[in-house]
Amino acid sequence: MYRNSRQNGFYWLWMVFSVCALSTMPFFITHGNVASKVAKGPRGMVGRFRTARRERMGCQAEIGTKGEMFQRVKSPPPAKPSATMNPGLDSTLPFKLTESFMPPTPAADPSSPKLLAIFPKDDQSPIKFPRSLDFGRPNATWGEVMEQMKRRLAWTEDGFDLTILDANDLTAEELLSHAINTDIFFFIGLGANKTAAELIGTNTQIIPSGVCLGCSSDLEELSRFDFQPASSFRIGRQLNVPFLPPWSFASQLGRLFKTVDELFSRGNHLDLYYAFLTLIDKVKPVGLVGANSKLDLRGLYCLLKKCRKPLRSCLSSPECKKCVDELDKVGLRDQVKAYSIIRSYESREFERLSLCINEKNNCLRNNAQRPLLPNVTPMKTFRGEPLTWEAAETILIGRRNENNPLSWMLVCGQNPAYDEFPCQYQMFYRGKAKKSLWYNPVFKLFTPDGKEVWRKSDYKVRRDEVPGKFKFSFCDNGVTSQENWHIIDASDDLSWAVLYYSGAAATAGQAYVGAMLATHDGKWPDPSELPRITKALESAGIPWHEMVEVCNDNCSNAPLVALHPDRDLP
Repeated sequence: MYRNSRQNGFYWLWMVFSVCALSTMPFFITHGNVASKVAKGPRGMVGRFRTARRERMGCQAEIGTKGEMFQRVKSPPPAKPSATMNPGLDSTLPFKLTESFMPPTPAADPSSPKLLAIFPKDDQSPIKFPRSLDFGRPNATWGEVMEQMKRRLAWTEDGFDLTILDANDLTAEELLSHAINTDIFFFIGLGANKTAAELIGTNTQIIPSGVCLGCSSDLEELSRFDFQPASSFRIGRQLNVPFLPPWSFASQLGRLFKTVDELFSRGNHLDLYYAFLTLIDKVKPVGLVGANSKLDLRGLYCLLKKCRKPLRSCLSSPECKKCVDELDKVGLRDQVKAYSIIRSYESREFERLSLCINEKNNCLRNNAQRPLLPNVTPMKTFRGEPLTWEAAETILIGRRNENNPLSWMLVCGQNPAYDEFPCQYQMFYRGKAKKSLWYNPVFKLFTPDGKEVWRKSDYKVRRDEVPGKFKFSFCDNGVTSQENWHIIDASDDLSWAVLYYSGAAATAGQAYVGAMLATHDGKWPDPSELPRITKALESAGIPWHEMVEVCNDNCSNAPLVALHPDRDLP
C-alpha cells in the first residue's frame, strides 16, 4: 500500500490525512487530564469584571425583602450514622471522630477568581460511601461533599477560594452580598422551585459566569459565560445559529458546558472536582486541566518528522489500530475507560508510538508538576519505635514470603481513575542490588469486547527524604510517571496499611493524587481498627466518601510472579 501510494504521488497526502485523523484521538496522552483543555479566548479575565459589576449593581440586581428565604421543601435530615457494619462484618464501627485531622488549607490567592457554590446542605448527593460500610445512608450529603470540595480547590496550585451556602437557609440580602465579589457560581442539586429560581436569578445577575448542575430547567437557564447564556452555544441542546464552526469561540464554549455536564453526571468525587476546574480553567488557566491534549501544527510537524516510523507501524498493526479506534470512541473525559482500553489492547507498536511522541520528543509540549498539597507526612513510629527505613520497607513488603507472594491486596482506593480495577494485588520486594526495591501491582480488567485479562506494572522504588516516604517511577505504555508515596499508617501485625501517593506524568500533562486502604487478604480490617484508619485517611485530606470499594470477587489465577529477582526469597 505504501509503495503504491508513493509511486502515485499520494503517499504524503495519505500520511497527513492519517495523522490528522489520529490527532483527534487521545492515544498519545492516555494518562492526560480527565477533561481536555478548552482553548482560551480573549474573554474570561477576572480583573475586568469586578469594578464594572459594582457599577451595574443598581440596575442589574434588586435586593429582595429582608428575611426572604427559599421556600424549598427541605429533605428529611440525614439519619444518624450507624455504629454497625453491614451484615457479614458484624461489629461496632464508631466512624465519628471527636476532632478533624484534615490538613490545613493555605490562604487563597487574591488574583484567583472567587467562587460561589449554592446547594441543599442536607440533601443526599450521588456520591456514595464504600458499600460495605454503613453510615445510615448510602450517599454523602451535599454539605459533606462541598466542604471537601472547598478544601480540594484550596489545595490546588492556584489556591481557589470557594464560598459555600446552604440553599435552604439563605436570604436575598445574603446572596447579593456574596454575589458582588463572585466571578463564577455553581448551583448544585437544586430541585424544581420557582421561588428559588427567581430569587437566585434576580440576585446573581452580577456574576459573570457559572453553571447549574442537577437543577431544574428554570435554574439551568442561568448557566452562562461572560454574561452570555449557555443556551446560545450549548451543544446538544439548542443553537441560536444554524452552524457553529468548530474553531469558533461559541463552539468552544458549547463543548465546555457539555464537558462540565458530562463530568457531573458520572456521580463521583473526582469528576465533580474536574467539572469545577474545567469551568474555572476558562477564566484562569488551571494546571490540572490545562494540558495540551491534541496536536497543533507544531506538534504535527514534530510527529511527522520524528515519529514517522512508529506511526506507520501503529497504523499497520490491528491491535494498535484497535486501541486507537476504541480510545476515539471514549475520549479523554473518561479516564478510567481510557486507561482500561490502553491496558486491554497493549502492543509494542502502541508503546513505541506513545514513547516517541511523549518521552522522546514531547510533541505536545506538556510539563505537568506533581501536586504539593495537601501536605501529607508519613507515620512516625511503628511497633512502638521510631520508624526506620528498614521498618518502612518491611511495611511495604507486608506478609510476602516464599509461601505467599502477596504483599497487600486493595480494599478501597481514592482515585477512581486507577483504584477501581477489580482484584488489585500488590507485590513489594527487595531487589538484588543494595537498597533496591521493586513494586509489581497485578490487577484484572475486562476489555471492551468482554474478555477478562490480567495486567501487571513495574515500578522502581527509591528512598526519599525521611523513612516512610518513597519515590516511585515507572513507564506505562510509553509514558513515564514520577510519584511520591507515603506510608500514612499500618497495623503492627501488618494486617492493614494506608498508603498515599501524588504524582505526575509530565509529558502527558497529568498530575494526580490518590490513596489506598490495603489488607493482607483483601478483606475489610477488623471494625475496631476503623477509627484509626479514618484518622489516617483524614490526615491525608481524604473523607470516606472519596474512597471507592474494590471488587475482590473471582480473583483466582492471578499471575503473582515478580518481574525481578527477590533478594529475600530463595
